[in-house]
Amino acid sequence: MKKTIILLFVAAIFAVSFIPTTTVNAMPYFEDATVIGDEVNMRMRPSTDSPVITQLSEGARIGVFCEEQEGWYRIIYGNYRGYISAEFVFLPSKDYMIAHVQEGGLNLRENPGVYSNVIMKLDEGTGVTIINFVGEWYEIEVQEGVGEDSVLRSGYVHSDYLKISTSDHVSNILKKGMQGAAVRDLQTELRKRKFMVARATGYYGDITVGAVKAFQKEAGLAQDGIVGAKTYELIFGDNDIKTTVAAMFGITGEVKKSTWDEIAKVFTKGKIATVTDVRTGKQFRVRRFGGWWHADVEPLTAADTAIMKSIYNGTWSWDRRAIWVTVGGRTYAASQNGMPHLASPTPDNNFPGHFCIHFNDSKVHETGQECPRHQYCVDYAYNKAH
Repeated sequence: MKKTIILLFVAAIFAVSFIPTTTVNAMPYFEDATVIGDEVNMRMRPSTDSPVITQLSEGARIGVFCEEQEGWYRIIYGNYRGYISAEFVFLPSKDYMIAHVQEGGLNLRENPGVYSNVIMKLDEGTGVTIINFVGEWYEIEVQEGVGEDSVLRSGYVHSDYLKISTSDHVSNILKKGMQGAAVRDLQTELRKRKFMVARATGYYGDITVGAVKAFQKEAGLAQDGIVGAKTYELIFGDNDIKTTVAAMFGITGEVKKSTWDEIAKVFTKGKIATVTDVRTGKQFRVRRFGGWWHADVEPLTAADTAIMKSIYNGTWSWDRRAIWVTVGGRTYAASQNGMPHLASPTPDNNFPGHFCIHFNDSKVHETGQECPRHQYCVDYAYNKAH
């Protein structure tokens, strides 16, 4: 009897001493996974010094056992058993990858295969999350819409049409030449932040590139005109990065609504000023040569005349336009007409006459009265700047 008890006691001790151990990072079950590196070594033990059993190609499907040992997974691949570095394994239960759609109109399908039902089409640059691999297909998640009305969609796309990103969170990449709803949403947000005055068209052209660069400058980012992960995050984020239309067009400092008497002391005869058209942002230079109740000016050169004429769509006009006039290091809200008339002091600037610039409380020379249309444009220029 004593011998039997002793033998049972020894057996118990032996059994306890060989209970398999697990790590803090133990995974709950055996799981299928994918190799995400090329020529990845499977080793006999979890160490780079251990002998190599075989090499695995990118995309190889493997089985991962339930433990992770200091950055290594114990795996099964066909008839092979061994260890592989965790950095080369995509494990659906704990891993994900960020990617972007390379071509617009990409089909998101219900199942992996070209004959599966299409859930939706994805725009170029759309950010997606890869949650699994199925042969040459990725199972992905993508956010449809923006804000509270957005919906998370899941489905499958072929791997040839996604580009893997190094970002750790999903964002869209938008750049020149792209078009669609994502671009329109971007333009709408840039308009809200006052970096863009043109309407939202859904096409990413030069105007949008300029607006994005202006935003990136204000945000302290590299100014490449491309909406990558960081730019996207800030444009659509909860922050106060915004500007004024004047600042977007390169006007530094405050735009003042000073009276003509004050401005006349700065914008003296012979002085050169820069005119910025409020609606287009186009700029040209002028020289004042006369005027006592407002400034009589002319374009400085033929090149300046060409810019001014383009503002009026190639035809001279008496129409008033809101402008900002920068002279002596200060900028003032003002209004101009676009019709050459009377004296033409400079013969080689292609401008057969001069035109008028009115400021706050400027008057018409013929009547000595304020022009309501000019004063409306002065107010518009001032309000637009602020």
